[in-house]
Amino acid sequence: MRQTLTASAMRYLAVLTATVVVCLAAAFTLNALVDPLWYYSGNRFKPVNFAFNERLSKVNLIAGHENDYDCVIFGDSRVTLLPTAAIKGHKCFNFAFSAGEINEFVPFAKWLKERGLSPKLVIVGVSAGNFRKRNPTYNIPDFIKTDSDPAPAYIKYLSLDVIAMSWRTLFGTTPIDRIYSRDFECLVAVTTPYDPHKPIRDLHSGPFDAREPLEQYKSLRAIYPDAEFVGYAPPISAWAIADYAKINWLESYTKALSDAAIVFDRFIDASVPSPITINPANTYDGTHYSSDVNKEIAAKLFAEDVSPALNLKSLSWSEMLESYRKRLNTYSDAIVAGEVAPPDDVSPATGLPAQ
Repeated sequence: MRQTLTASAMRYLAVLTATVVVCLAAAFTLNALVDPLWYYSGNRFKPVNFAFNERLSKVNLIAGHENDYDCVIFGDSRVTLLPTAAIKGHKCFNFAFSAGEINEFVPFAKWLKERGLSPKLVIVGVSAGNFRKRNPTYNIPDFIKTDSDPAPAYIKYLSLDVIAMSWRTLFGTTPIDRIYSRDFECLVAVTTPYDPHKPIRDLHSGPFDAREPLEQYKSLRAIYPDAEFVGYAPPISAWAIADYAKINWLESYTKALSDAAIVFDRFIDASVPSPITINPANTYDGTHYSSDVNKEIAAKLFAEDVSPALNLKSLSWSEMLESYRKRLNTYSDAIVAGEVAPPDDVSPATGLPAQ
């Protein structure tokens, strides 16, 4: 027997449908205004944007604007702090992201090129950690692998997970130790001063003897063959460099950067011990440095005088190593005063992790 809905049932379904639509509309509106995944112009309520997933958010931020930029920056979390406004004569997009590795930069660069990015300048923050013999991590989104578009905002911004991101942006704390301004310039969000007694994360993860990454840097350069290819090693605490010297990894560290420099048109090493890296006030953890320091590095990338950094295009590896040793000797009293933490998990005799 054919049955029909009663008038009260129909009213109930109508109210339910209207309630669902209103809730979805409210969710989308809130998320669009806070914009935690950076589809639009960022947070409309506060002059701060949190980074929940830079690999996704930076894609959303540049999507449709690829032709607006003639410069792109790749690197890890330390490189996110390089200010684009300090790169004179270019409009740069900083595509660096947390724990970024060279094996990720290549597919992202290909994806961007397919969508019209044709930079005159490519800047790459080179981490010696990429030259450690270990299994590389791969955090590449599926749409990058398949050369397709990311999920549109109208899908993502109906998610309860994204509502939680919006709520945290408005009333909580940043999920990482950095924040982004209204203009999406990355800033340090930690006020705790660096303590040289506290070992840097992954300091003793292994020496820097892998050379497969060199081919990946060459592949990255080949994607944009007409661009000027500029590299730099971000600063690292002088105490960390002293620790590498103590456990016989200084040769490995410097050789990795020296070999990487060959791939680039210009290469500046800001990780050599210097007045910047011997001053704990310039960093909160020994690897992420202040806005002022990063502005100075940006200026040095194209300067004739790059001091206190090193121009690795004009130094052989032996000369570079000697510069490191001289700098360590120059700052030896300050390093001792800071009391380098003893590497109890590494054998000083072999430079390898203790078994």
